[in-house]
Amino acid sequence: MLKAIRKSEFVKPILFIPVVFALLLTATASRAQVEVEEGEELGWSNATDLSLVVTDGNSSTETLGFNNYLDHLWSNARYSLRIEAVRSNTADDPYAVEIPDSGGDFDVVYPAKELDVERYFIENRYDRNITERFFWNAGVSWERNKNAGILNRYIGFAGVGNLWWSREDLGFSTTYGLSYTDREDEIPDPAKDGSFVGFRFGWEYMNKWGKVTTYRNNWNFTNSLNDTSDYYSDMVNSISVAINSRLALKVSLQWLYNSLPGLEEVSLFDPNGDEIGVVTIRKEKLDTIFSTSLVVNF
Repeated sequence: MLKAIRKSEFVKPILFIPVVFALLLTATASRAQVEVEEGEELGWSNATDLSLVVTDGNSSTETLGFNNYLDHLWSNARYSLRIEAVRSNTADDPYAVEIPDSGGDFDVVYPAKELDVERYFIENRYDRNITERFFWNAGVSWERNKNAGILNRYIGFAGVGNLWWSREDLGFSTTYGLSYTDREDEIPDPAKDGSFVGFRFGWEYMNKWGKVTTYRNNWNFTNSLNDTSDYYSDMVNSISVAINSRLALKVSLQWLYNSLPGLEEVSLFDPNGDEIGVVTIRKEKLDTIFSTSLVVNF
């Protein structure tokens, strides 16, 4: 309880930093001469990331990663659809079972693969320019992350943002607004609100290193206004290297942080190693996803 109170007191002033930052930058935006990116085509575009890892023999695993980014660009607006999916099936280690009345012979059992990791995320978002450097946006998202104890999490959001740089080699924008979250955990948690209104802040950063390498950093932060110790952060860092105009290789690292993670039930053992019951604990606050994938642009 003391730990949560300290976080709440710390987060409250932090909430105002992005607002002050935005106001200061908005005041100076009219004086900043930033070149608008040229050559970006209007209409539909799509990028798909695919990764697959399969092992067999002494270990048996199947891991599939799929990300898709669909955009439609108008002269003064953009629609984007973001889809992320990770599934992993893993088999437990083999074990031996003694055959009755066999004089010590045994059979080796190889367990079948079972679902080990499962995460899905979908976001629809619409941005529209108010001025050359200022825009509003709105969107909805859905997420399922069974490893984190999230069965369903729906978020609707709306707000405004600033476009600070929009060049062919450099892009940076910030967004801030309000959100409404409705969530369902696999194990009901009386310490958390099932739904709440929150503050939302985020940024998108892009920097091209030379002709074929691109670095991106995207971050979204949502904080409950009912309980400021309840917040969620999603940050993705990625580096992609173009093979040609259609294909690229990409490595990415995603950090998912939940200040009030879901609950899980674990077995309770006595000092002798005998199981005596089940207790409920909180899951880890931080999940990391590292992936290497092939990107197809069309």
